[in-house]
Amino acid sequence: MKKILLITLFISSFSYSQTLKGIVSFNAKKSVSDETELSKKAKKPFIYSYIYSNQVSLQELISEEKTSIDTTIVEHSEVKGLTQETVQVVNRPSKTSYYKNTETDVYRLEFSMNAKNVSIKDAIPVYDWNLQNETETIIGYSCKKATTERILFGRKQYITAWYTEDIPINSGPMDFTGLPGLILQIEIGDMSVTRFEKLKFIKDSTSTIEEPKNESKILSINEYQLNAMRGN
Repeated sequence: MKKILLITLFISSFSYSQTLKGIVSFNAKKSVSDETELSKKAKKPFIYSYIYSNQVSLQELISEEKTSIDTTIVEHSEVKGLTQETVQVVNRPSKTSYYKNTETDVYRLEFSMNAKNVSIKDAIPVYDWNLQNETETIIGYSCKKATTERILFGRKQYITAWYTEDIPINSGPMDFTGLPGLILQIEIGDMSVTRFEKLKFIKDSTSTIEEPKNESKILSINEYQLNAMRGN
């Protein structure tokens, strides 16, 4: 097992003369706040578009749904054979954008949920990756495994990444970077799986990817987490 703090990649010429486009899915399995099982409606995947060009990437939500109430019938926790009705609020963002510029070390997250806009701007998070020997094939690419940990909203999360050296790009879904190849899949414990469903290279073409506009007061990652934990 190898351990790395940060990888400075040699970006080959093809990454400067091509634009990479893809479709990313996010599949939640449990609630981030209390780790409870999600209802069927809450487990419906989020679908994002993804574009990368000249060390800049943008991932934007394209499956938009409104927050709703989901009612589920489950077995009673104390009385065998008896069922009970549970109600779960399914929070669905109406807008989400993840932006990364590895050249200028800028990370942006813009999202709207329940008529509230959030703007986050910070340095790109640095993960302490541990390179593993396991391999897996994802959408036709041979991928290698890497693991790390982080604290989010006061809880420790165990993260598994699958990256491919066939695409020597220092990027991946959401805020993840720092591996010797494009990250095609991120698993956050048993909470969620985010993965590329499709990838397409557009040869001899570069794209200008603009930084998202501020929809509200800009917060750092830590400021946002503190506000969220305080209920602000």
